[in-house]
Amino acid sequence: MIKIDLPTGDNPIKQIEECLKVIKEIESLSKKNQEIKLDFSDIQWILPCSALLLGGKIDEVEKKGIKIGYIFPKNKEVKKYLLDIGFPFGTKKQGETYYPINHIVSNKDINKEVNDLLESMANKIPKEFGDSIPYLLAELTDNIEQHSQFTHASIMAQYFPKKKYVDIGILDNGLSIPKVFEENKISFSQDNDAIDKALKGTTTKEEEGLRGYGLSSSKKIIRDLINGILYIISRKGVKIFEPDLFSKSYELGKNSLKGTLIYMRLNVPPKRLNIYPYLE
Repeated sequence: MIKIDLPTGDNPIKQIEECLKVIKEIESLSKKNQEIKLDFSDIQWILPCSALLLGGKIDEVEKKGIKIGYIFPKNKEVKKYLLDIGFPFGTKKQGETYYPINHIVSNKDINKEVNDLLESMANKIPKEFGDSIPYLLAELTDNIEQHSQFTHASIMAQYFPKKKYVDIGILDNGLSIPKVFEENKISFSQDNDAIDKALKGTTTKEEEGLRGYGLSSSKKIIRDLINGILYIISRKGVKIFEPDLFSKSYELGKNSLKGTLIYMRLNVPPKRLNIYPYLE
């Protein structure tokens, strides 16, 4: 039995780090082909990033034929929320303010999934975002499709009307940014340095020039235009970009992420955005 205990509050990184501990335990048991039981009973609060991370790993393990069971939270509101967003295996059921968890197992499906998300969220989020969210999702999806070599990916979005922000998460179990650089013999010191290089335009394809992973323009739009926060976790590297602050970089300790999680918290703009001056 794996007990899940997530910290309360709106700080995604604290919950993400706790989820990575759980994922490490799940992976350890799955390698032994043991039945896995997850106990969510005491959870009082779960963010979309945590639902995405844990749901993604549960779905991935279950698709490999490992029997996995779970105990839902005793807190009725948290249980209802998880069921509404399709935790853990995803759902096509739409909510008033969210696009539920959806899992992707093929490159051919990822663009369709993103288009479905955009269509679903079009009437759920304020028009002030303009073209920013379609652009961000197109760039980041292109990155996953071209570089990741994933076998399992997950996506989710939620608008919080009272708090006036949108959370969007994209998760894949692919090579990770550091691994892609290693395979292309691009040197870096630590995993968060590899993320830095991607953000500065370092590319693994000569014909792309300085386009890189599409992360550089995305970072500018999120931090400088939207005044949002961008979290990038890839293998052991963590980068956090916040408005008017220097970026935060560090390496995860005993736990790491197989693949990459990009998580955006986008504040509702005071007026309709024009993204084009921020494009490279």
